[in-house]
Amino acid sequence: MITAYAREGEGLRVLDNGDATAPIWVDLFQPDGGELALMSGRAGIDLPTRADQEEIEQSSRLYLEEGVPVMTVLLPSRTGGEMMQMGPVTFILRPAQLITIRHHAPRPFETFPARAGRSSLGCATAEAVLVGLLEDIIDRLADITEQSGREIDVISRRVFGPDKMSTEDHRSALREIGASDTRVMHLRESLMTLERMLGFLMPVFDKMRTAKALRAMLKTHYRDARTIAEQASYLQQKTALLLEATLGMINIEQSAIIKIFSVVAVAFLPPTLVASIYGMNFTHMPELDWPLGYPLALVLMICSAVGPMWFFRRRGWL
Repeated sequence: MITAYAREGEGLRVLDNGDATAPIWVDLFQPDGGELALMSGRAGIDLPTRADQEEIEQSSRLYLEEGVPVMTVLLPSRTGGEMMQMGPVTFILRPAQLITIRHHAPRPFETFPARAGRSSLGCATAEAVLVGLLEDIIDRLADITEQSGREIDVISRRVFGPDKMSTEDHRSALREIGASDTRVMHLRESLMTLERMLGFLMPVFDKMRTAKALRAMLKTHYRDARTIAEQASYLQQKTALLLEATLGMINIEQSAIIKIFSVVAVAFLPPTLVASIYGMNFTHMPELDWPLGYPLALVLMICSAVGPMWFFRRRGWL
């Protein structure tokens, strides 16, 4: 689907199919081969396919095509089930037009057109539209990072709280820690690609003699992306600590269970030995003829069981 936006007043409006106004921003959402070919012909360059967008080499994501910067980043979006989906988004900055290519729905692409006129530098040029869209993207990444931090704090209070966790609680905590770690990892990957894009774009803006305010804002975006990336790195370290702590607590509980079994086995070992001795069927066993032999054997077994328990408790092993 192709959506074209033209400048209207201080904002943007969606162009109809029959509108001859030159668009300042063309957004391609899940384009097919025909739409890519159509826009490639209009732009005068080969637009990247989805396979091209998913290349991991930096030279395949950031390059100049006949002097036109083509930049691909990974951006997150939330599905209906609140699961994070990562996907490539390509920005192509022509002299008077911005082209974006995406196959999923990051929220800034839905919210920015309505507030483009209220962005810090407006939307008078394609460069301003790009900088404003990047501002929304960075704000969105910051929101997701803050939300992930709050979710990790909730898990941390559960793991390190005073209440004892059951086996099912530990399983649930491990699942939540894994989901949080995956989300933070995706955030770091997205911020890394965005940071590289901003670093690539700054000399391009200098060469294009873009307005000084736009270049200054781009540098601010670069610093913001780096700051959020550092926060995401800290959150990933925190999830690693939570994972190790949860696994450690599980090991402690398992050790306590094994300890109980070991103590019980040691406690019953001496009585078992006494019972085994007096269970032997030898002819000459003087104790068999004693009237008090049976009670004495019981008392001996009880004392042999209580003795190790008393010793363990005195040593602090229980």
